[in-house]
Amino acid sequence: MDKKFVGVLIIIFCLALSGSAFCAELKIGYVNMRKVFYEYKKTKEFNKELEKEDTKVKEEIEKRTQGVRKFRDEMDLLSKEAQKKREPEMRQKIMDLDDFRKNKVDGILQKKEEMFKEIRNDIIDVSGEYSKKKGYDIVFDEALFVYSLKKYDITDDIIKKLNK
Repeated sequence: MDKKFVGVLIIIFCLALSGSAFCAELKIGYVNMRKVFYEYKKTKEFNKELEKEDTKVKEEIEKRTQGVRKFRDEMDLLSKEAQKKREPEMRQKIMDLDDFRKNKVDGILQKKEEMFKEIRNDIIDVSGEYSKKKGYDIVFDEALFVYSLKKYDITDDIIKKLNK
């Protein structure tokens, strides 16, 4: 069964039994994971790092592209016979450029994914520690709810804890 569905069922059950001792003792909270993710200083640092790397890669790709263009322009000045002889070299330069571009873009995407996982794990760990320390029985992602009272929101507390 889907975790979100189970979570919603628990809340509905709890609300249905709101007069019982069970729900009176149940401490529930929620976290806006999206807000936490974007306000976490590590996310901002990783984004700056990725932007720098992306800029370097774009500059290198542009430099290599200019080299290919220069080679093509030089080939245009040659006789048809000389052009045919250098055509395999031109194709190889284009293939090398495409391989370089693909490898660098894939590398950046992989690094971004690894950083995302690290940040997500930090958020989950800190949220879990905070929840245990404060006695929460259940903490949900705000995305599960259509409506919730602000008093159950622990997002800002989690952000503060993460950014210490």
